[in-house]
Formats: sequence, C-alpha cells, structure tokens
Amino acid sequence: MPTRPPHYRRVADDVEQKIRSGGYSPGQQLPSVSEIGELYNVARSTAYRAVKELHERNLVYGQQGQGVFVADR
Repeated sequence: MPTRPPHYRRVADDVEQKIRSGGYSPGQQLPSVSEIGELYNVARSTAYRAVKELHERNLVYGQQGQGVFVADR
C-alpha cells in the first residue's frame, strides 16, 4: 500500500501547483512561514520545511528581512 507523503511535501506540492497555475505570479511574495502554517493547519516547522522544499525546487527565493518570493520561470 502506498504511504501518504509527509505534510511538508503536500504543502509544497500545493504551493507549487498554485505557482504553476498563476495563483502566485513571479516576483509575488508568498505568505510568511507562520501564515502558511495557519493556512494549511500545520506546525510552523512543517511550513518551514515546505518553503525549504520550494527553494530546492527553484520555485522561490528569499530576500533577507523581506520574505520569500516566487522566482521567474
């Protein structure tokens, strides 16, 4: 039986789908890690791992003290 992906991966997959479908535009700021946690009803650490996963997929970039933004395609 297949297992469900970890929560952070499901959050990252959903945000990626929103980026690819135009829900988030290039250059647009994503919600904060805390806000992502609240939106997806996950712990802050899980939301942080999801954002880290998006970084690894080259879908977002961070700006020190400003937030995380959608990367250009």
